[in-house]
Amino acid sequence: MQTYEDTTCKVVYGVNELSLDLGGKSIRGIWKMLEQVLNLPRETTVSVNGQTVADDHIVRAGDEIEFLKPAGVKGLAA
Repeated sequence: MQTYEDTTCKVVYGVNELSLDLGGKSIRGIWKMLEQVLNLPRETTVSVNGQTVADDHIVRAGDEIEFLKPAGVKGLAA
């Protein structure tokens, strides 16, 4: 039986948590792929394994990718 545990990355945004096969992809590509699915704001900061990374960072299988909404975004337009 083949397992996919070794090829997936954990993606976290707020209460959303996904396991996706993203190894070898750039943060820019991942953001574009998940922008509408997770309703990611343009100002989102991205960290991989707890470290803030640039858009051209390439993730590896097993990485934890977290999209962080900037402080003060909730209710900003009110």
